[in-house]
Amino acid sequence: PCPFCTNKRLVRDDGSPGEPYEWECCNTRNNRWYSIVDKAVEWYDKRIVRLETAFDITEKKEHEQLYRQFEKAIETSRKIESIGTLAGGVAHDFNNTLSTIIGNINLAQLGGLDSETQKYLQNAEAGVMQAKKISSKLITFAKGGGPHKTRTDIVELVQKILDMKLDSKNINYTFDCDIIPCQYFADQDQLKTAIGNIIQNSIESMTKNGRMSVSIRYMEEAKKPPRICVSISDTGTGISRDHIDMIFNPYFTTKPMDNRKSTGLGLSIAWSVISRHGGNIHVESVKDQGTMVHIFLPVFNTDIVETRLEKPEPHIPKPAYVEGVLKQVLVVDDDELTLDVVSRLLKRLKYEVTTTSTGSQAVEVCRTAKNNGRKLDIALLDYDMTGGINGFQILEKIKEIDPRIIGILMTGHSDHSEVKKYSQQGFSGLLEKPFSIKQLEDTLKARFHS
Repeated sequence: PCPFCTNKRLVRDDGSPGEPYEWECCNTRNNRWYSIVDKAVEWYDKRIVRLETAFDITEKKEHEQLYRQFEKAIETSRKIESIGTLAGGVAHDFNNTLSTIIGNINLAQLGGLDSETQKYLQNAEAGVMQAKKISSKLITFAKGGGPHKTRTDIVELVQKILDMKLDSKNINYTFDCDIIPCQYFADQDQLKTAIGNIIQNSIESMTKNGRMSVSIRYMEEAKKPPRICVSISDTGTGISRDHIDMIFNPYFTTKPMDNRKSTGLGLSIAWSVISRHGGNIHVESVKDQGTMVHIFLPVFNTDIVETRLEKPEPHIPKPAYVEGVLKQVLVVDDDELTLDVVSRLLKRLKYEVTTTSTGSQAVEVCRTAKNNGRKLDIALLDYDMTGGINGFQILEKIKEIDPRIIGILMTGHSDHSEVKKYSQQGFSGLLEKPFSIKQLEDTLKARFHS
């Protein structure tokens, strides 16, 4: 009998007809799915025969597959979102700690130490900056790190990524696109990171003389908004069926321990970024043959626009920096260690410093200073403060008291879409935690040069 024969299931032990038996199969000749109902019946001549009815359920199967893919996508998004929420909080605290470390390193470097000790401190500072990069990757997960969209030339962006990633690599690649260079509204930095991570993953999966193909297509389908599709294929090691549903999980990797060159967050970050742009990623792969990744970005009416010159911002000359005149700096941060080290760095730079740990205290300091005829020149404000008030709101309140105060935002959330609008909120500069004493000095002086 055939391996899928149902005859034994259709009759009882005594040989009489039993209950109907339902099953499904795919016809390998036409690749269509059928739902089949078999029933044993007694024929007119007393023989037991099989009555079989088949229903074409191919469309149902396709919908079920799409639903399963959708469920997996939802599960991945929820997992990344939950980790992102945690990562955002961890990264903020982590950056505050790094700020304290690098600040104390800089203070120690100013103490006239011997050359060997200075070298150790330089290495420690380099280590802090490396930790800052890891923290930045965590922040990309954060729920608040939504895209700050500007006009972005997709073709030019992908070409730059390829030039940067494949420079000096022994990998052949082709780049093809069927759309003219256009301006697409996206967060250029985030999109560069996402596509760059996927391309980097392809590079690392290939040995010498590997081949990569990259294409960009403009797709129009019925009942769907048009989409831009960036496709990246490689001749690398491929991904097994057991692993393909796990590749976007944070820290998941199939690379051996001694061959890992990154944190394991690359594809998770790519998924997070593309999702926040309203798109999705589809992966096809065969073990030991290669992988094809499709990045789909929806295009709405306002997304693709004709290239046109931006109206230049009016030039407003800034007052010149005069050594010894600019002295009064207000520092507001709810982390006591950060507050202490920034204060000591500023004093080393010959500034007079007032510190507070809350927004209400900062407002009171400004009001008291004005009443006493004392001018506060600069306010260094932390973005993410406890107590429901952030740096934007603090600056707004203190500028109501003294509009001349120059605001500089300090943050460990530089990828946050709101933070990127700091200049629109009245700030003249941004200090990304952790920052060195040189970055602090340069930022302060730059506010007073045209």
